[in-house]
Amino acid sequence: MSELLKTVYKALNDLKLQDIVIYDFRGFSPYYDFQVIASATNERQVSAAINHVRQALPAGFDFHMEGAETSRWILFDLHSIIVHVMHREDREFYQIEKIFFEREKVSLEGQNGI
Repeated sequence: MSELLKTVYKALNDLKLQDIVIYDFRGFSPYYDFQVIASATNERQVSAAINHVRQALPAGFDFHMEGAETSRWILFDLHSIIVHVMHREDREFYQIEKIFFEREKVSLEGQNGI
């Protein structure tokens, strides 16, 4: 499992985000290997995720981010990993996980102190 994925998962988990799910897209998508979805209970927690994930990334790591202006749904494009941090209500409304129904979920619980 990639160290970057473990780093992102730990950053989200440390922030006490809920329902963190990792979907495996290796061998399926030519653009990324994993998609991670996590729920926040309020806009402040979504905003905090921006700084927490940024600080967890290696120095100088190049990434793209969308949604910071609304703090309801933030998408981090980390090249091999796409991270969605969504307000719980938006996650329930959009139900984006329905489009991942064929993808296997990955668990990092209990791995290397996570």
